[in-house]
Amino acid sequence: MEFLIYDPPFYTADRKDKALVDPTGDTPESLSRISYNAVDGPTDRRSFHGSYAVQDGLPLNPMGRTGLRGRGALSFFGPNHTLQPVVTRWKRNQDGAICRKSVRKVLDVLVVKHPRSEHWALPGGSREPGETLPRKLKQVLQREFWPAFESLLARGKEVYTGYMDDARNTDNAWIETVAISVHFPDQSDVELNKLNMHLLAQDPETSIRWQVVDKRIPLYASHKAILQKVATLFGAYY
Repeated sequence: MEFLIYDPPFYTADRKDKALVDPTGDTPESLSRISYNAVDGPTDRRSFHGSYAVQDGLPLNPMGRTGLRGRGALSFFGPNHTLQPVVTRWKRNQDGAICRKSVRKVLDVLVVKHPRSEHWALPGGSREPGETLPRKLKQVLQREFWPAFESLLARGKEVYTGYMDDARNTDNAWIETVAISVHFPDQSDVELNKLNMHLLAQDPETSIRWQVVDKRIPLYASHKAILQKVATLFGAYY
C-alpha cells in the first residue's frame, strides 16, 4: 500500500514592515523566541478555539491542512487577530420609509474596495498593537472621528468570534476575527450623519460606499457569512 507524504512548500512573504511581523525562516533559532498559546509581548497568540498544537517550533492550523506551510502573507505564525465592524443602516426610499423585499426590511452596509482587489470588503482587518481600530478602517475614516467610532464599537453587538476561511491561511498561520455589528436604526441619528461626513479614502484608488444587503452582494465569501449573521440578527432581507 502506497502512502503519500504530505510535504507542502514553505512560504513566508518578505514584508517591508519587518519590525511588526514574525521572522521569515523556519529555523529553531528564529522560532524559539515565539511564545505560542499566550500573550507574547504585544501579540496575542491565543486562539478563540482553545490551545493549538505546536510541532517542530511551528503552530498547526486547528482547522487542518491548507497545502502551504510557513507564515505566508500574514504577519504572525499562529492566529492573526482581526476586527470586522459591520456598519449598517436601514435602506430608505425618497420619503424616508424603510424599503422592504419579501416583507422583510432591507439593510445598507458600509463596504470598501481596495486597489488590486476584485471584491468589496467590510472595513476591518488587523490592528496595530494597542490600537482599537483596524488600519483599513483608519484609511477611510478621518482622524477626528476615530474616538467616536471607538465608542460606537464599544456599544456594538458581537456577532461572530473565531476562525476566518481566508485564502491567505496556511498550515502554520491563520486569521481569526471578532465581528461587531454597529447599526443605525434612525436616519436622523447624529452619529450616522457624522460618520457620513467623515468618510474619506486617503488613497484615491480606494472606494467606500453604502451597499444594499442581499445574497448577491459582491463581498468576500467570509465577509458575506458575517453579513448574513447581521441580517438574521435584525430579521432583515438577505
